[in-house]
Amino acid sequence: MPQVYQTYVTQIDNNLTGEIQTLEMLEKFSPVAAEMSLVALDGLQSDIKKEKLNSLIQNSFKVNKRHANSVINFVSGELESASLCQKRHLDTLDAKLKSVKAEIERLTKRLKNHREYVRAVEIYNKAIKYPQKTKAGKLKKVSVLKKTPEFDDACPINGQPHGKTYLQLAKQQLHQKKRSFRMYLDRRAAFVQRGVKVNLGNLGKVTFVGSTNETNSNQICQLIPDVIPLLKIRVPYFLEETFGEQVQLPLYKINNHGYDKIVTAWALNNALTYVFSKNNKGKWVVAITCLVNFSITSDDKYAGCIGLDINPGSIGWCATNRHGNPVAWGKVNLDLHSCSTDQTEARLADAITELTNRALATLKPIVIEKLDFSEKKKQYKRGRKYNRMLSGFAYAKFKELLKARCLKLGIKIIEVSPKYSSQIGVVKYMRRYGMGSDSAAGLVLARRGMNIYYERMPARYAFQTSIQPEARQHVFAHWQRFNKHYLKPGSRNAWFGTPTLTGSAGDGLANTGNLGFLKLRHKHGSPNPHPSVKA
Repeated sequence: MPQVYQTYVTQIDNNLTGEIQTLEMLEKFSPVAAEMSLVALDGLQSDIKKEKLNSLIQNSFKVNKRHANSVINFVSGELESASLCQKRHLDTLDAKLKSVKAEIERLTKRLKNHREYVRAVEIYNKAIKYPQKTKAGKLKKVSVLKKTPEFDDACPINGQPHGKTYLQLAKQQLHQKKRSFRMYLDRRAAFVQRGVKVNLGNLGKVTFVGSTNETNSNQICQLIPDVIPLLKIRVPYFLEETFGEQVQLPLYKINNHGYDKIVTAWALNNALTYVFSKNNKGKWVVAITCLVNFSITSDDKYAGCIGLDINPGSIGWCATNRHGNPVAWGKVNLDLHSCSTDQTEARLADAITELTNRALATLKPIVIEKLDFSEKKKQYKRGRKYNRMLSGFAYAKFKELLKARCLKLGIKIIEVSPKYSSQIGVVKYMRRYGMGSDSAAGLVLARRGMNIYYERMPARYAFQTSIQPEARQHVFAHWQRFNKHYLKPGSRNAWFGTPTLTGSAGDGLANTGNLGFLKLRHKHGSPNPHPSVKA
């Protein structure tokens, strides 16, 4: 049974009986809590021990040990999160610098080789035009030019007289790469100079961090479950003369959606954390965070799975039965171009709702790819269009929303390797079942979620025997060798025109002239790939 920290927000009316005194205390305590947070942040960044920092906060602001410890724990978590974000950002910048530097070295080397070639041509032409003689009076033999040009610096790329040549384009690319390298260096230097920037959020909030070894899961803010739940808050020392040792806050508008989870955590003595703050309308709200146990109902993967192939423009899905055969498939369009953050989240939520409703109705777990786009975003090789697409691909947000909803509905999430899922789907299942490429990839992922990893190569391809896996090799070994042949046609539609084992084209586009795959068998020593195909 998975355990996840959940936060439930409850609005405080601010005008009802029993709330006025507590809210007045919070109004006076909130600016002091903000100063305590800043002092705790400075102390933690200065590597002061927590015990010494706790004593400093107690003596400076006249609060008890629990209040000081709560502030330190809250700020410590925010500082750790900010440090991790800074480290990840620096790693991304370093990887981009390394990638750009490699591109600069490659282009510089090519330009250097081309200049050496031009110089060798000049020397060769000069030797022919002005031949030299030996001491015996014979003409010196001109050695053959062995260097080859790196660029065609005569013909324009687009065939027009005013177009750029490949040499001019390479020089421009080198110039742009050097500019990018300088830009990333300056950005990294500025980021390091700024240091770790911790966002403490609304400095007017009051945080009471709980612990499992405290009474009622929190010593300074305790929950009393009742028809109308009540919070007993310990007043800091400097406000005891005005409000006494404790104040009580009835929660008339408790969130019914998560109240049962909060009471369960309170009964199990799990830590409860309370954060009081003001919303945009100036109303006080309290956010209660607790550890929640969720039950999973759609978890029998051997009864079938629903595989999701996530792409920037759509999500292909495919449901399987207990044998791993497809029973239903489709595609959910996902247009996130030029969308704001809220619009992106709303469209992702609509797509997730449609997919999870199907999984909940069939009691099948959902299988997704185990992808990490942070590594791809570090590279700097694919061009502006690809980088823009990759930057706008909200895969992390989609995964976060999908896991949150599946957790609430009791749907199991299975993450599998995405290796060669698209190739296997196109080659093996797309034509057989008449599905799209994304749905075919979803079928492969669903089968992997059912532990069906070994996908045999269809025997109809002429080069089938040349890529068979050897003994004691990984299940993806033959697909790894096949991948270079899969990329040759240039597009998925063109793949169906490649010759099969019988020498005929596939069911899709005809490709009468592409016999490269048949020649591959001849290369590997098989003079006659099939009796019906004459060598």
